[in-house]
Amino acid sequence: MALKILYIEDETKIRDNVSDILGLYGYEVATAGNGRDGIIQAILDPPDLIICDIRMPEMDGYQVLEVIRSNRSLATIPFIFLTARTEELDVRRGMVSGADDYLKKPFTMDSLLQAIEGRLEREAQRKTDLKNRLEAISQMIASVTSNEYNTALNGILGLVSLLINHYHEYDQEDNLFMLTMIKVNGLRLKRSLDNRRLMDELRNLEPAHSAYSFYTLGTTQLDTRVIEQSIRSVNERYDQEITVRLAVETTRLALPEWSLNIILAELIDNAHKFSEGFHPIEIIGHPQGTNYQLTVLNQGLPFTPEDRTHILSFLQVDRQQYDQQGDGLGLAIVNKLLELNQGTLAIETRPDATTAVTVTFQGITEQAAFGSR
Repeated sequence: MALKILYIEDETKIRDNVSDILGLYGYEVATAGNGRDGIIQAILDPPDLIICDIRMPEMDGYQVLEVIRSNRSLATIPFIFLTARTEELDVRRGMVSGADDYLKKPFTMDSLLQAIEGRLEREAQRKTDLKNRLEAISQMIASVTSNEYNTALNGILGLVSLLINHYHEYDQEDNLFMLTMIKVNGLRLKRSLDNRRLMDELRNLEPAHSAYSFYTLGTTQLDTRVIEQSIRSVNERYDQEITVRLAVETTRLALPEWSLNIILAELIDNAHKFSEGFHPIEIIGHPQGTNYQLTVLNQGLPFTPEDRTHILSFLQVDRQQYDQQGDGLGLAIVNKLLELNQGTLAIETRPDATTAVTVTFQGITEQAAFGSR
């Protein structure tokens, strides 16, 4: 696509000749005979570069530059002044106001083309630098760090700063991507804060507490629909489509629905977080005597015995310690909820690098038909 140049010049002959020549060099040129018309054209169809004479009736070049630089959607467009030799001292005013370059009249086409190419190259480099900053922030967000709070907050603040300071410099797709990543980081931060609060409550929960029955009394159905709902919540949190294979026998568990939903979401989140490549997550569920066993499998980073000890240690350590950890709290919550409901958690990494996280629920109250996807 041809780069667009807006040429604002009140002398018709010069305007037409320069416009025609620039067109021969592959540029798409729009022209205006005065500053007011030039501003209107710039707003309606923002160009890639503006060339503007200084001495013009109605509105001079300085006033045009002031309006352009004060408009957020136009402020970074390269701006080249054209000036007569007698105006050289006045150019300082334009440069201080934000002009990128100026040419003296009369000028040669070679000098004009060099000025245009130089400014467009600098603008392209500036946009590349902004893209790199965006990619750097995106990579920071994607990486797993030891502090979930700071990672999410840094991502939010970094992206918000880019939007505030450079919103008009990105296209709609980039802006939508940044807004989506702000949402992802907000959900990530909310989950971290919710898990911290929940862990505090579970660690101090006693049978005499009024909240004890909320986590332990009730029954709920486990089937593919319930698991798919948890998958969707994790998809939204990561803004990704997680591939999961299900082979789950429907059953009814002696477990509150809220507790089951947390267990499922944390198991799926953990499997996704520690998966590598494009291997799908597998979830297999079936009766085991009077119990029910649900296994979540993923291929990726292995779990060592030390990792399991680390996860379980969250149940004994103080808040300051697990605030400094970015992983493991979700599985620690799963383990505590299972303990409250007479269930168990087992973690195993197999020789083929598959990690199997198996939860065993006590007290099946009802079994139903088999379903898979």
